[in-house]
Amino acid sequence: MYNRIDLVAGQNCPLPTSALHVTVMTGRKISGPDLDVSVFLLNAQNKVSRDDDFVFYNQPVRADQGVELEPEHNRLTLHLDRTQPEVTKIALTITITDGQTKGQSFAEIQQVTVLVKDFLTGFEIAGFALDTSKNQETALILAEFYRHQDKWKLRAVGQGFIGGLQPLAEFYGVDVGEGESSPAPAPVPTTEPAPPPKLNLSKITLEKRGQSISLEKNRDGLGEILVNLNWNATPVKSAGLFGRKAEGIDLDLACLWEFQDGARGAVQALGGHFGNLRQFPFIELDQDDRSGRSVGGETLRINGSQWQEFSRVLLFAFIYEGVPNWSHVDAVITIKCKNQPDIEVRLDSHRNDQFMCAIAMLENENGQLRITKLIDYFSGHQQMDQAYGWGLNYVAGSK
Repeated sequence: MYNRIDLVAGQNCPLPTSALHVTVMTGRKISGPDLDVSVFLLNAQNKVSRDDDFVFYNQPVRADQGVELEPEHNRLTLHLDRTQPEVTKIALTITITDGQTKGQSFAEIQQVTVLVKDFLTGFEIAGFALDTSKNQETALILAEFYRHQDKWKLRAVGQGFIGGLQPLAEFYGVDVGEGESSPAPAPVPTTEPAPPPKLNLSKITLEKRGQSISLEKNRDGLGEILVNLNWNATPVKSAGLFGRKAEGIDLDLACLWEFQDGARGAVQALGGHFGNLRQFPFIELDQDDRSGRSVGGETLRINGSQWQEFSRVLLFAFIYEGVPNWSHVDAVITIKCKNQPDIEVRLDSHRNDQFMCAIAMLENENGQLRITKLIDYFSGHQQMDQAYGWGLNYVAGSK
């Protein structure tokens, strides 16, 4: 546990861990403002090395640098140990979109607070409350995470900046082209309007336990949520001519579900509880692949049109037959949603003395889908249930 350090502008403190959750909170809400938190990964010249080093609402993930922004929650996840050596500083900023045009400023918001927590434990490490009641600017440089003698430190800045997000990005060396401050160009006839710039990631891998991501809302909702499990059924190489043939592994995909009204249950091949996609509980297991050789593996289908009724879904896998050899089974789940990048979670951090693995938690967070990597191993259903507080009763079952 840490003793939280409360900073004032200009102060700094060491960071005891490289994995952080950073939340930006504002004071009084003003009518109609759009507040945007952004991050700049800076080199020794205090500039971005490439445009990808600008993390904002249209480009919220820089996975190779351990940076993930959740724009809708003004929340940031940092894994500072993943940053490349040329990144010497990470600047945290907040802006009011078209604030100058609308006559808005941070003076009306009165206060902005930065709270830094340990990524794994949630313990508060540091906080910085900035009084903005006299700030007439529409952009603020809130804080900086910077390298110091092979360690990382946090500096509270609290510096106002004239202009909005575009001038701030240009200040840090981003080539933004035309943006919010530019006049609208004359209409030009085209056969198809150009789409707005947006990061196009085909796959995001949650690499560490506890890492989370929230999928964006879109007009069509979540659609059908597909959770696919694939694995190698015979991962152990032959022991030679006189060796015993390796046993196959029957790995099962399953889930525990909980609704907003408190209803709880499970969908799994064990006991024949395959569920129903169109009716309660709106989750269905498509098949029981006992061989592990099916190209499609096993897939759980969740009816995204009913997601508002869900509270959480715990995805897990268990070895029904075969030796619990997780380290060689090479299992992975892939979560697919309409118009979203695929989310991949590998079953790593192996425990070869356990038969069950809690893989990921899906949570309803204000109607959005939040996915958190768990990779927690258990000896059976009851032990896993107790760990995550489901409260179900289990009896021996078979397929």
